[in-house]
Amino acid sequence: MIVLEAVSKSFIQGDESIPALANISLHVKRGECVVLKGPSGSGKSTLLSLIAGLMQPSQGEVRVDGKEISKLPEHFSAAIRRQKIGFIFQKYHLIVHLSVLENVMTPLIPENLPLHVLEMKAKAVMEQCGIAHKAKMRVNRLSGGEQQRVAIARALINDPLIVLADEPTANLDEKLSRALIDELAILKEKGVTLLIATHDPLFFDLGCVDKIIEIHNGEIIV
Repeated sequence: MIVLEAVSKSFIQGDESIPALANISLHVKRGECVVLKGPSGSGKSTLLSLIAGLMQPSQGEVRVDGKEISKLPEHFSAAIRRQKIGFIFQKYHLIVHLSVLENVMTPLIPENLPLHVLEMKAKAVMEQCGIAHKAKMRVNRLSGGEQQRVAIARALINDPLIVLADEPTANLDEKLSRALIDELAILKEKGVTLLIATHDPLFFDLGCVDKIIEIHNGEIIV
């Protein structure tokens, strides 16, 4: 389902090349739940962004559901994200002047579905995430935990084959964190592939987690 072969990523700052990932090889099977464990700055978020096609590796190959996405133009990467991937961002990336409902619907707008279908799908995942009662509220009036739940609902609206979650409990209290974990476990039972970057210890002893991979300084610790 997800394959990385000898992947490295560096960022250019001025005249300097800053390594973020070094020679990462990783295989995640369909329906697996994999936790990426490591401190902030270890490369977890960069790894998820490469899998989502939000950036391209400096070296190596990334394949998602049999498709190499390492060198795809952005419009092709965006199409794959819409069709296959739900991404729960650490910093939400919500559109602040839009309502909760409008934010949740945005991933499906390019599909040209009728408005009533979009609203039906959005309301279903909002109910699932406990945010349906805030549907008409602008997201900049929500608490951090509420904004995170909007971001989770948005990630689930396209019934993704893969869910990538970057520190998904960072702004949730323990009760909401456990509710999110329960929802992720249900997704796994449905065959969704989960890749979760976190340093939250709640994830480290879960029965639904198939393996934990530790990353430090851009390298997998064996």
